[in-house]
Amino acid sequence: MSFQIRYDSQNRVVRMLLYGEATYANRVEAVRQLVAKYGHLQPLRVFADVRRVSKMSMTLEEQQRYGVYLGQIPALYGARVAILNRAELNTTAVMRNKARDGGLVLHSFLTERAAMKWLTSAAEVPS
Repeated sequence: MSFQIRYDSQNRVVRMLLYGEATYANRVEAVRQLVAKYGHLQPLRVFADVRRVSKMSMTLEEQQRYGVYLGQIPALYGARVAILNRAELNTTAVMRNKARDGGLVLHSFLTERAAMKWLTSAAEVPS
């Protein structure tokens, strides 16, 4: 899996595009770079687009471990994270559940418009 990370200064949102084959190592590296570059932002708002992930090569155990890892990153405490999924291939459900156990809520969306509306609003939960 490859990824691109950039800051959308107009919306004050970090955009992370993930594509190709998803592996545990690549996802950890993407988050490591995200936190290194933008972890200082308060509030940290992340728009993670995983619609171009073509293959999930993470075992169930790796997905669970990754979710736990996300929930333990101090820079992500209080972050607003919107994940844009494809309806037919949701590659984040297990990870979202484990991250929630650690206190990080990752909200899943099917449209970019809904995700951005939530990220840039004061709403606590997606509509």
